[in-house]
Amino acid sequence: MTSERDVSANGDLKDKAQLGQSGSTEDNTSPQKSDTIPLDTLQTTKPTSHQDNDTDDVDSASLKSTDGVVDKSESGLNNSTTDEAPKPTEQDLNPELAKFMQYCQEGSLDSAKALIESGSAKVNDTFSDGISGLHWACINNRLTLVKYLVDNGADPNLYGGELRATPLHWACRNGLVYIVQYLISNTSADPNLRDLQTYNALHLAVHSSNITLVVYLLLSCCDQNSKKKLYIDEPDGSNRTALHWASYQNDIFTVNALLRFGADVSKTDDSLFIPLHWCFMRGHKNVMKALVEGGSDIFFKNDSGKDSFDIAKDMNCLHAWQKVLIDSGRDPKNNWAPKRRWVGPKVGKVSTYIAPFLLLPISLSICTTSQGLAFPKLVLAFASFALGIYIISKTIIPTYLIDDKPLPKSPILAGIFSATAFWCIVIWSFAILPATLFTNFIPNIFMSIFIAIFVWSFFKAMFINPGFVPTPTDNAVILAQVEDLLSCGKFDTDHFCVNSFVRKPLRSRYSKHNKRLVARFDHYCPWVYNEIGVRNHKLFITFVYALNLAILFFTYLTIEYFDNLKDSFDSDDEDNQSFFCRMIGDDLCYGYKNKQFHFNLLVWCWLQYVWIFFLCLVQTFQILRGLTTWEFSSLNSRIINPRSNHSTVPEEVADSLTQPSRSDRKNNELQTCLNLLGIDQFVMTMKMTIASIFNRNRTTSFDPLHIDIPTDYGLKQNWLDFWVIGEPSWRNVFYLPIEGENNLNGKVVDYYKLYEYPPKSSSQVV
Repeated sequence: MTSERDVSANGDLKDKAQLGQSGSTEDNTSPQKSDTIPLDTLQTTKPTSHQDNDTDDVDSASLKSTDGVVDKSESGLNNSTTDEAPKPTEQDLNPELAKFMQYCQEGSLDSAKALIESGSAKVNDTFSDGISGLHWACINNRLTLVKYLVDNGADPNLYGGELRATPLHWACRNGLVYIVQYLISNTSADPNLRDLQTYNALHLAVHSSNITLVVYLLLSCCDQNSKKKLYIDEPDGSNRTALHWASYQNDIFTVNALLRFGADVSKTDDSLFIPLHWCFMRGHKNVMKALVEGGSDIFFKNDSGKDSFDIAKDMNCLHAWQKVLIDSGRDPKNNWAPKRRWVGPKVGKVSTYIAPFLLLPISLSICTTSQGLAFPKLVLAFASFALGIYIISKTIIPTYLIDDKPLPKSPILAGIFSATAFWCIVIWSFAILPATLFTNFIPNIFMSIFIAIFVWSFFKAMFINPGFVPTPTDNAVILAQVEDLLSCGKFDTDHFCVNSFVRKPLRSRYSKHNKRLVARFDHYCPWVYNEIGVRNHKLFITFVYALNLAILFFTYLTIEYFDNLKDSFDSDDEDNQSFFCRMIGDDLCYGYKNKQFHFNLLVWCWLQYVWIFFLCLVQTFQILRGLTTWEFSSLNSRIINPRSNHSTVPEEVADSLTQPSRSDRKNNELQTCLNLLGIDQFVMTMKMTIASIFNRNRTTSFDPLHIDIPTDYGLKQNWLDFWVIGEPSWRNVFYLPIEGENNLNGKVVDYYKLYEYPPKSSSQVV
């Protein structure tokens, strides 16, 4: 049995055995239990209530049963010294009731029904522990049996077990959403009743760490229009609210949900601990940040006179706490007061975006390697560019964004691309075009067309709404969505977004960058500084294709331009015969010698071409297969572990306080680089292809290229669905979605409300 650090009532730090274990997040999957919880082994743990008496350090968290277990007979006691027969148990004396309890555990509706109808047992009969059949049916998730028992008079508010808990308490403690929903909506079950530990339904739901259950209770009982009222800041016997317990468990989803419904961050328990103090017990940074942004007083002191800094120091997470405050815009040099920004967020973003327009030409101009000192100039050029980016990241970006990896989430990469495109257009307009207009008229026409297309599509994809799913503002509407999901057995985090509180359309995903749910989410692209979703995916692909061709035409026209200049000069410089010149050719060698800035810009363009090439290849493959980048990534994970199933509830989100090893940091930086260049998707494409080739003839294999992808309606149909809205015609290719409309299997669907895929024809089924 592990122990957790705890803060006692007088503020001292102590080791307590499994404080609040009923709120443990050890199993963070949907608690749809299929195994029966047996009568003689059921055990629960009590979240310890710390009172003033320090002698109460006994492990009171080991109370048996979820709320009670039938005592075992002491049949083996003194058997060797007495001839007395063992005393019969309650089950022995009332075998019919024992069978009824067993049937309720197992969910044997017919058998339980037969006992009820024959009069051998009554629905509210119990043994001395007070546990009814409804208790056992609820804790074992036997919904059908629960409905039958309630319809036949079972009392949903009956107290039972050592903890004197109702069936609703048992269901909440185990996170059984469907049982709780039925009891709340269809019975007289009172969520305000308390068990022996003074916990109501919301406290126990928070202890279960099942966010879907918490969401349901908040929507159904904590709204002003709720029929059954449940005060969100209702304290337990130690004056700890649901937010106290969620903060202790470091359950970020529950903390955010409670704050969304107005939970008070200033409530104190018997030790004058506010929820912020409790989150230091495990020290997860995301919970600390949420509570700070929710208005927590960082200088509030407990009954021992310790504020958040003292408690964080005692819990060995002071460094993490200070980092959270800095990330939240607090100034450590001014007593952690909010920082005064010297520029506004908009000015900061624009400055970040424009900076590469100056840094890039400066760096390329420094790199005059053809004039000697090649290596020092390369180092100086790179250092000047890196120094400029570093200064921006430390001075301008923090005015609007504070993050461990701020550069990919800032406009800097979009600025680097735009600066590259800008100077290429300048060079083409004022140097290449005048010299090659008549000799290479057609290539210049194509060049102008591709420039116009990628510039327009780039800015359009950057500034357009990528397809944010509308979020209802009325909790009644959200509750209706939840009820619909419950009715069809789909109320889980695959179908409901616990971040934005909206039913998830198919193919949508929550964006951490914009904190919105994006319909037909593809990926976040730092090069356009926006998510790619249903409304700008076509724009993004148009941008990538046009840019790819523009770079090729720019390269061709540059070589022609250098060739024209070379022919106008009669130079037999022996240096042109160097190894480098022989490797790149006479035309490029001339540019290298005489047009160094232009040559450097061409080389830089080809470095940019790396991610453009990979994006073209991978995105085309995904479009033809009817997949988005996110779906493709999820599909790839099944190759690594084909038996893994997607969790129906959120995984534990926690920032580790331990520093990564040097090798881990290198791997993370390498992965970030691969993501930015699009190479990670290319690698996944190759892995899928290789897996398909080698596994094709195995009957038990997982063939990633020949599985049934629900959005794959054939290569031709997938391609048409991506480019056309409505009937397949050239005119409809140029239409962009007004909201979430797009084609799927040749039919226009609304991706904001897509909950079922169009059926496939027999020829489309793989």
